[in-house]
Amino acid sequence: MAVSWTLEKELCGLVNARSTGEALCRLGLSEDPDSACRLKETHGWRRGGGETYLYRFKVISAGCSHDVVLKAVTAFSTSRTLNQLANEWVERRQLLEDEGVRTPTLYFAGRALLVEEYVGEKLATWLQRNPGSGRQLIDQVFRLAAVMDRHGFEPICVFNGLRTDGENVYVVDFGQDLGPPGVKRRRGRGQLQEAKRWLASVGNCPIDKRRAEAVYAFHLEGNACDEQRSS
Repeated sequence: MAVSWTLEKELCGLVNARSTGEALCRLGLSEDPDSACRLKETHGWRRGGGETYLYRFKVISAGCSHDVVLKAVTAFSTSRTLNQLANEWVERRQLLEDEGVRTPTLYFAGRALLVEEYVGEKLATWLQRNPGSGRQLIDQVFRLAAVMDRHGFEPICVFNGLRTDGENVYVVDFGQDLGPPGVKRRRGRGQLQEAKRWLASVGNCPIDKRRAEAVYAFHLEGNACDEQRSS
């Protein structure tokens, strides 16, 4: 007889917990396993592109609410398992995080499943809605471009998938759209030009070309991260 799937069972199984409260605590979504947290489904399983299925839910307690997404890896590969693919995605996001690029909080990774913070708003939408107010976010786009060029990424359309909370830019896709590092043997400035073209296509997004070049050059050499590590 088939066993019905529930979110509570899934979370408990991921961290070998005996209760939902204990699972949430182990995942970092609650501070107390005995707290009265409530799970609320945002939407059931649905395709999230060509490589994942997504399930969104909220963890609601008296003090706060976490917006969370389960990502089940379904990408196709003839040489790697789904779990190996998921591990590669985690390695890519860790590389970007080490360079100061923002990624959603990762609560769990294993069994070809990721549990992470959900950042819902597309950066393009935010920039269109707030013309002239996104200089900090635009700087982060050029920082990302520099980091990708420095590490030899050759993404397909990574800028289209960027998200924001209004203060930071988040990379949320670490699969084929980003691709692996080290693809380009010689470091170039390709992602700087791609970032400029993408921002121009967004509209309502004036670009200070001199500032863009300066931000890109600064992060291309890794100076910002060196300063962060020494501080």
